[in-house]
Amino acid sequence: MSGQLAIDFGTSNTVAALWEAATGEGHTLPLANLTRMMRDPQDREFHAVPSLMHYHGEAGVWVGQQVVEKNLIAATPGTFRWMKTFVGSQTRLPRQVGPRSIDNFTAAGDFLRQILLAAGAYANVAEEEVAFTVPVEAFEHYQNWLDGVVQSAGILRPRYLDEASAAALGYAAKIRPGAPFMTFDLGGGTLDVSIVRVDDTPNGQPRCRSLGKSGAQIGGSAMDQWLARDAAAKTGRDPALLRAFFPRLLQEAERVKEMLTNSEAETFKARDPATGASVEHRYTRGAFEDLLDANGLYTKINAVLDAAEGQAREHGYDRDHLQSVLLIGGSSLIPSIRRLVRSRYGERVRCERPFDAVAAGAAAFIAGAGFDDRIRHAYALRPYDRATGQYVYKTIVRPGTSYPCEIMRPDDSTKPLVLTIKASQEQATKLGLQVYEVAERTSVACGGGGLDLVFDQNGAARYAQREDDADSTHREIGSATFLHCQPPAKLGDPRFLATFAIDDQRHLCISVQDSQTGKTLCRNQPMVKLT
Repeated sequence: MSGQLAIDFGTSNTVAALWEAATGEGHTLPLANLTRMMRDPQDREFHAVPSLMHYHGEAGVWVGQQVVEKNLIAATPGTFRWMKTFVGSQTRLPRQVGPRSIDNFTAAGDFLRQILLAAGAYANVAEEEVAFTVPVEAFEHYQNWLDGVVQSAGILRPRYLDEASAAALGYAAKIRPGAPFMTFDLGGGTLDVSIVRVDDTPNGQPRCRSLGKSGAQIGGSAMDQWLARDAAAKTGRDPALLRAFFPRLLQEAERVKEMLTNSEAETFKARDPATGASVEHRYTRGAFEDLLDANGLYTKINAVLDAAEGQAREHGYDRDHLQSVLLIGGSSLIPSIRRLVRSRYGERVRCERPFDAVAAGAAAFIAGAGFDDRIRHAYALRPYDRATGQYVYKTIVRPGTSYPCEIMRPDDSTKPLVLTIKASQEQATKLGLQVYEVAERTSVACGGGGLDLVFDQNGAARYAQREDDADSTHREIGSATFLHCQPPAKLGDPRFLATFAIDDQRHLCISVQDSQTGKTLCRNQPMVKLT
């Protein structure tokens, strides 16, 4: 069998899908003994790989369902979970596993390579295009990491699509052309919301036009952390004293959370075989929902929905125009979350394929389904302002910018944006430009008092202050681009004139002219890749 392959690397589960031209849809793949068969709310079967990686011996590994069957989910330090979330937050945290030092980036890369190796039975991954999905709120380092993994696996023709767009394509065949709809994707690590409109094309393939996107670093794994900490506290135990036992508490928290999706009550019960310490507390669904509320989950969800709706209004579409709201991700099945979404959108809320729509949509993308996408984040430069004696951020790319395009003046869209680059010191021989990605405050995670769960080198759990609690909303991306001055520039000399464009691969490109010599130093030179 050969066809268009797509990989949706998830925090809790990873799905591989292949496009079938005969049926006109993507279907999930059973990858040897790595996958498990699951059923969605419509009683449809699908295949998923638990996102688990376990190292043993000098070079041995167990992957996905193998880890589950060997009861090694909570085994420390050899088992790695939530790898995608840790990569997204740049949390390496190396552990000593036997003779090897392994961090979350390495484990996630090894996991994906194993997935691609197994998927080679269904597609020629070395020659065909392979689609990979990325979170809406992924910053450039995540895409750079994924690029490195993909290249090391021998994938020569990768294509990337954000998860919300892929989910929209996964449902597109059932959506009336011309009507906007929303995908609400709440999975293990992130919340991604996308509002799109499906357009007809001459070849009959659906083409989705993006109207609004927003997201946050929040999902099922955060809920597990809140529940585990709460259970320990209600039992009278200090979570800090249960560090080595905490992975087992998290495993139990995940089970209780899933049970409360369909049951009114469930007992949290976990015991540390090493010390005999136990944590036990009975939760009602209402108590669990109160815990989510106390950690700000519902407020965060409403903020993300408001942000996506606000962007869609700029395109002439408000909430009432939405034809459907499609639920994606296991965490979207939690009753209180479904009620929240339904309270905003009523009977338009649908839940037909919450687990595999992203992978199926990415497979459709590779097969030719179009997506008129836009740049998700804002991007800025940081020139020196002599009047204030400080460096200031100047946004040059705004969220929702279509590409490819030339960057135009914000006050006159008929004229290109031209920046004058001045020397900040005497006899400067080179001037540098650094690009910054502007982080939206709605993308910040909630709950935990600004803490993230991290693991030490032995696999024990602890909490650390999150970087996103800082005041800074700008992050450096890529390397600084340097312009060489010959002859040297004087202090304050307006030496260079720069214009910008975004190419069809989402690269921010720069063209520079030396105002003193009249020479063009570069034309459409790529600086960084935008998301």
